[in-house]
Amino acid sequence: MRILAATIAICLATSAMANPWLLITGIEYEETETADSWSVEKTIPEALRAMAPDFEITGFYVPVEAQAQVTQFILVPDPADCPFCGQNGYGPTLEVKMTRPVPDMPEGAEITVKGQLQFDESPETYRAVFLTDATLID
Repeated sequence: MRILAATIAICLATSAMANPWLLITGIEYEETETADSWSVEKTIPEALRAMAPDFEITGFYVPVEAQAQVTQFILVPDPADCPFCGQNGYGPTLEVKMTRPVPDMPEGAEITVKGQLQFDESPETYRAVFLTDATLID
């Protein structure tokens, strides 16, 4: 039985390493609401924390502002998860801040970026992770 559990754990970890979106969607949220306050506690998977210094992820580009050169945008795992497109709701997103401006690209372009994954531990927002010092990987 222990061998089966260990095998399953290794398979899940390998799958998550191949697709960082699985770890991002594995972040757990617990809301606390009282008559005069609201907060959210986030539990971030240790495997995601371990990947933070050299985080590489592929996703679909969603611009925040219309500019010829961009330094900040949102990445989503599926174009249908675009938070501004008015489609099927709101899926996982990753805010990306580039080290240098890059030329704007078509919305929904599939790209790979690499940078430092940061954690937002604030109890006042659902944002849990964002990427800084990012570069575009060809």
